[in-house]
Amino acid sequence: MGGGQVERRCLSDISSPRPHRSAHPVAAKIVAVSFRLDRSAPLCRPPSNEWRPAVAFSLPHREYGPADPDELSAVARLARLGFGLSRDLFDRYAALFGIDSIRVLRVPRSTGTTLAACAACWTMNQWFGGRPVPVLAIAMVAVDPALRGAGHGSALMRALLTEGRDSGAALALLCPATLPFYGRLGFGRGGVTCRWSAPPTAFTHSGAGASDLWPADPLDAAPLAMLRQPLLLEQNGLPERTEALWTLALCPDGEPADLYRNEDGYIAMTPPQDRRLAVADLCLPSARSLKPAMALLAGFRAQVDRVTWRGGPDDPLVLLAGDGVRLECREEWLIRPLDIGKALEARGYPADLADKVTFELEDDLIPDNCAPFNLDVAGSNGRVSRTAQALAPPVQIDTVAFASLFTGYASARILWHAGLLHGEEKMIDRLDRVFCGATCWMPDRF
Repeated sequence: MGGGQVERRCLSDISSPRPHRSAHPVAAKIVAVSFRLDRSAPLCRPPSNEWRPAVAFSLPHREYGPADPDELSAVARLARLGFGLSRDLFDRYAALFGIDSIRVLRVPRSTGTTLAACAACWTMNQWFGGRPVPVLAIAMVAVDPALRGAGHGSALMRALLTEGRDSGAALALLCPATLPFYGRLGFGRGGVTCRWSAPPTAFTHSGAGASDLWPADPLDAAPLAMLRQPLLLEQNGLPERTEALWTLALCPDGEPADLYRNEDGYIAMTPPQDRRLAVADLCLPSARSLKPAMALLAGFRAQVDRVTWRGGPDDPLVLLAGDGVRLECREEWLIRPLDIGKALEARGYPADLADKVTFELEDDLIPDNCAPFNLDVAGSNGRVSRTAQALAPPVQIDTVAFASLFTGYASARILWHAGLLHGEEKMIDRLDRVFCGATCWMPDRF
């Protein structure tokens, strides 16, 4: 769940009681944590286009808009039926993000209206090619089981995408429960999240001591955001965390994690359970942070059998660890273009490249995306022009393949060989040069 600009207002006013907040002790702890994380707000800047809360509007036989406070129990019921989300956990998220982030789809009944579907949404920046792109993040999409098969989920998603585009988002982002449903809406594979594990003994030859790290305050995200900034510039797909996402990263169970850091990076862990040590969050961009962190993890060899952490496919801890490393889980997240021109001009490109590419997008939901796009890349910048006639024979691509090309999940040549991208080989080579870069991944799940 999330809330973008709405979330910021809720967090900054966190001391004011809200009628929908849970009195559950875990929720109360999360609220306190979020208030202290407000110190990081200048570093977690929102997208340049201000998010405007949705205004309810009518669809054929349906009504879409923000959830009312008295609809919280109905939304919590849909979340429980859709994801097994307990009421306590739902209340924790609602207290953290605020109900202004929740969207609902209502359908008429003889006695009034009933909630057919719900979702949560917020805006944030996601980094590609060393630059931030404004995205609409979507979570908790659920449809009442008794009303499934009537198109309510699709109607809700179409309304969300319209709202996101109108509010300035260039892309939509979500972690799917099912791929076919979102594929029909134009979402394609954008990147991955990997969960790795290894025995603590795999880190025993780091060449550094745990004394090179010192305990730090997990409730203050400001210095951590500064340490994380180089990764945003170098990697593809990492989100520029809002205060709520920082809270979930550093307090995944409602309690602050144990945080250690030095001048180069940090690592946060939750207490060992069942002979496993979970790394809640980490940023280890250099050997000066990697090796002390490995020594710290090796120190748990008498207490735990496995250490788990989230990272990318080419995670540096994996490269440096010894025997016993396993990939426990690989999950994919999806991207959908909302405004092609804005997305192409917001992201960065190779600094030493000067090239031009032309392609034509097929988009069944957003007609404005359907035109020949001429992308002129120079000095890491991209400039887009649209003409009725392309400057060169364009490649043809749909939104599903464009998502994988834009993020670097798949190269233009791979998409071409798979029959997902059509055009002349010389244009395929140009696309490969333009969209080359680091493997696309992110550790955050929602």
